[in-house]
Amino acid sequence: MNQFYSKNKNNVLLKENNLFQIVMLVILFISAPYFTYKGIKLGDDMPIWIVFILPICVYSYQATRRVAFNLDTKSLEISFCGFFTQKYDLINFKELIIINHKMNFINNGKEVKRVFKGENNKEVSLIRKQRFKNTETFIKETKTIIESIIK
Repeated sequence: MNQFYSKNKNNVLLKENNLFQIVMLVILFISAPYFTYKGIKLGDDMPIWIVFILPICVYSYQATRRVAFNLDTKSLEISFCGFFTQKYDLINFKELIIINHKMNFINNGKEVKRVFKGENNKEVSLIRKQRFKNTETFIKETKTIIESIIK
């Protein structure tokens, strides 16, 4: 349980490298006020800071997303900034799937999702990486954690 996950009291947390997202947030938070101060506008009246809203939201979500297996409640918890927590019972776990994302026949990363039993087979993304070489190791480690929690 040391390559992809770390144990913290009653949670098993997914380790994610968010350095790129944090660097991009710093760049965006510095450049938005700078361009606004310089008076750069889009078209005639639209301020430039509007362009920065969507990238700041996306990188904020990616940098502060937390995936944890709660050992007490036997559930998967995914939260954003510690708020907006979504809980999924591990009893309803069905399978793990690997999705290869491609755009115009160019590899755009891999994603591992969990599928839960139910009327609509809810899919929850655990991790998505551009270069994800150890997918099988990640799945094996995840299954081991789920099996140890469900017992």
